[in-house]
Amino acid sequence: MVFNLRNVVLHTAYVQSFVVYRSSGQFVNGRWVENTPIQITMQGTVVAASEKEIVALPEGDRIQGSMVFHSTEELFPTRSNGTSDKILWNNQLWKLFTLGDYGDYGFWRMVGVRIKGN
Repeated sequence: MVFNLRNVVLHTAYVQSFVVYRSSGQFVNGRWVENTPIQITMQGTVVAASEKEIVALPEGDRIQGSMVFHSTEELFPTRSNGTSDKILWNNQLWKLFTLGDYGDYGFWRMVGVRIKGN
């Protein structure tokens, strides 16, 4: 039997659903114009960020809370043709900052900072 970390990310004891808002856009006359985001329902595990992960975030975002999202589908921080993915989870919106690309092992890992929610 081959052990794949993807199986851990999707294990029924840990898996949760969340919605990813993915935006693209372009520069028009020197200003970024964002398209309407698409919504992608994904599944994965969500855990609290560790102290080591929090230290890596910008100072102003620390007080807002941070979580780590694991998914078997690719997640994106800021990229050339769009902005960072945002995740709606637990009635709160999270902006993704850092990418852990473990695609070779079947999953992606991102730290998200809460930007709004209840």
